[in-house]
Amino acid sequence: MGILFYKGRFIMIDTIKIVSMINKDTYEKISNNSIIKTSYKKSTKEIFYEIVNDHLEGSFSSSLSVRVGEGVKYKFVNQYYIEIER
Repeated sequence: MGILFYKGRFIMIDTIKIVSMINKDTYEKISNNSIIKTSYKKSTKEIFYEIVNDHLEGSFSSSLSVRVGEGVKYKFVNQYYIEIER
C-alpha cells in the first residue's frame, strides 16, 4: 500500500500495475522459469486460460508479482505482455 498526494489530498493506493509489450524471446524466458496455473477440461484437454506468475528475484518485497501472456489481452498484435504488480 502506498500514499499519493494528488490535488491537495492524500490518497491511499492499494495496487499498482505496470503493463508493457514484450517480444516472444522475453516471454519464453520468463514463462520457462515461472509458476503456470492452467484451467482446462480434463476430458477434452481444452485449455480455458493460463496464468504465468512469478516474483521479482532480488526484490525486497515478495508482494511484487510478474505475469506474462499473449498480447491479445491488451490488443498487442503478434506480441506478448508483461504485468508487474504490487
